[in-house]
Amino acid sequence: MTFKYKQGIALTLLLFLSGSVTVYLGFSKGHDIAMVLSRPRGASGWITSGEMILACTYTPVIIGVSLIILSLVFSTFLFIKWIE
Repeated sequence: MTFKYKQGIALTLLLFLSGSVTVYLGFSKGHDIAMVLSRPRGASGWITSGEMILACTYTPVIIGVSLIILSLVFSTFLFIKWIE
């Protein structure tokens, strides 16, 4: 295996893992991220809108799924080049 193929496999794995982590963070910590972003300075009580919670949940999920799809496309092209 040449260095280019190893580098391509490493890039594919990195994209897949970062996409998976991003999806996990979006689903598990989206509400917490929204609370931190919507909190005014020095406030002890505040309201976080539902739209902010949805945005902070699904934006990382969309980015993560896009990274996973990109890693699948890279691995497909890498596999096609390896077969040839």
